Amino acid sequence: MSESNGKPLPKGWVETTIGDILYPLEDGRTLHQGWSPQCLATPAPTDDDWGVLKTTAIQAGAFLPEHNKQLPPALDPRPQIEVKAGDLLLTCAGPRVRCGVACLVRNTRPRLMMSGKMYRFRVSPNHMDPRFVEAYLLSPRATAAIDKIKTGSSDSGLNLTHDRFRPLQVPLAPLNEQQRIMDVVDELLSDLDAGVAALEQVRAKLKRYRGAVLKAAACGELTADWREKHPATEPATELLERILVERRRRWEESQLQKFKEADKTPPKDWKSKYKEPASPDTSALSQLPKGWSWATVEQLSTKVVDGVHKKPNYVPSGIPFVTVRNLTAGPGISFEKLNYVTPEDHAEFIKRADPKRGDILISKDGTLGVVRAVECDTEFSIFVSVALVKPVLRETGSYLATALCAPQVQVQMVPKGSGLVHIHLEDLREDCVPIPPLQEQAAIVEAVEDQLSVIDHLEADLETRLRSSTGLRQSILRHAFSGQLVPQNPGDEPASELLTRIAAEREQCERQAQAERNGKPKPKTPRKRTTKAKTTKSRK
Repeated sequence: MSESNGKPLPKGWVETTIGDILYPLEDGRTLHQGWSPQCLATPAPTDDDWGVLKTTAIQAGAFLPEHNKQLPPALDPRPQIEVKAGDLLLTCAGPRVRCGVACLVRNTRPRLMMSGKMYRFRVSPNHMDPRFVEAYLLSPRATAAIDKIKTGSSDSGLNLTHDRFRPLQVPLAPLNEQQRIMDVVDELLSDLDAGVAALEQVRAKLKRYRGAVLKAAACGELTADWREKHPATEPATELLERILVERRRRWEESQLQKFKEADKTPPKDWKSKYKEPASPDTSALSQLPKGWSWATVEQLSTKVVDGVHKKPNYVPSGIPFVTVRNLTAGPGISFEKLNYVTPEDHAEFIKRADPKRGDILISKDGTLGVVRAVECDTEFSIFVSVALVKPVLRETGSYLATALCAPQVQVQMVPKGSGLVHIHLEDLREDCVPIPPLQEQAAIVEAVEDQLSVIDHLEADLETRLRSSTGLRQSILRHAFSGQLVPQNPGDEPASELLTRIAAEREQCERQAQAERNGKPKPKTPRKRTTKAKTTKSRK
């Protein structure tokens, strides 16, 4: 019995290489690499226009032909690298997670060429099921083997060369068994995909529900009953006046401290240097409930700044350095997968941005507008991609963080359709926030936490199920290539004979291509070969 990866192969199977089962393409070669010209930014508009595929067109087991860029009219196309139905594609360059991704082209539009970051190859239509090869290249064993043969000095840019790819070990089953395996795999994965799609729909609905809760919180709908029961509360206009008075007091206190540290006497007009924050322009804003008021982020804050503007020198351990990825990793600020800076650098960085419990962090680059309240006493620094908002009154911080997440406030922070890739601090300071009375703020925060805790629980359960689906997919493929998915038929032609016929067919194709290149008539089909092609030696 042959072996694969140190384990016995099912009866009738053989171990070979990907290079041994490749079928000659139109020009006689078995492996094509694409072309990467300077293309237009938009996809090819019609089937009459040539396009060059982006690597995102190749997803694990899925081909997305719409992911292409139009070839400029001034450049001549290269029809020999046009992708056609039946082709197998593999990304051969890119980040680690994107290099070595495979798919079978089941359907495609005409006039799409490969880019230079992908390979195109085929298997014999008479002796191989291309679905079998695609599925194997997506299996845990193959992806692990491909990962080991990538070259490059950084995970952000790896390559998979021809010479390293061709010797990739492949277990080969009899043709009939290949087809039986893939029929079952297709059915199981189709059911799994349907389940994943249903989970994704639920996740999308939960996201919309989260937005609806936050919108209701920031327009007063969530606490309409509360206001009826508590009519005699301090209006938000008076609260805002107290905040502005306290804001100025904090500024004067900090200025006096600076004069003291510099051993200077404050000038007579030093208080006139204070810049009163501008009132919000409410002309285009919605009507608020009675007792509410609009205020700008700057009015409610003593400081709106971003973090250090240069990438620091990271150290193995020290003071945590928070970036956008630490805001997007979960519902709170994630202190996992951190970079660290020295205490000396941290002491310098916090002169600009010194996050403390009760402050608010907002992502201003990458994934825009992610809001996180600082709810811990951990000392950390922040990068320039993160904005820091320090509320004047700590008791308003929780509500302010909630309001900044509301869709009607987010639309100011991150305008849709603007092509914005960055939130400017000047704009953030001018963003308007609906302010209810202080007591109602507490009621809103409590109501929102009750609603969102349910959503958080359901979303966590969904994430667990989606991760489980990934494991189940790998398990299906693992069983498929260990012969455990379908029963074997003793009458099937052994894969060793199949491999012999594949080699003979390829040899015939090569002779025919050579004859055509030499201008000679096509040779007659030879008699059936009796000698078996050499296969890869199996480990015993």
